[in-house]
Amino acid sequence: MADQVSNPYRAALCASRDDARPVSDDLKSDLDAAVQAMDNGAWQSSIADTFYTELTEHKATLATAAEGVMTEFGDAIEGQEPMVDANAWQVRWRNL
Repeated sequence: MADQVSNPYRAALCASRDDARPVSDDLKSDLDAAVQAMDNGAWQSSIADTFYTELTEHKATLATAAEGVMTEFGDAIEGQEPMVDANAWQVRWRNL
């Protein structure tokens, strides 16, 4: 059995996930102020109703995307062993 080393590919995925988390969190709340303003009656008309519907759909889409990217990172990380053989592709992945 080859020597085992810490999986650098997994470490890079973890670092990228950590970098992405604040952006993901921001995406979930980016439209909160606009939705709150509309909820408080900032604009009222039939056009405003259409705008509000689309606004809340965009807010939901952003939240879904933000959660999805974090799930993808989590799945990718879980799919990697913490330790790999010293000659595994994960050790050389930056050179592939």
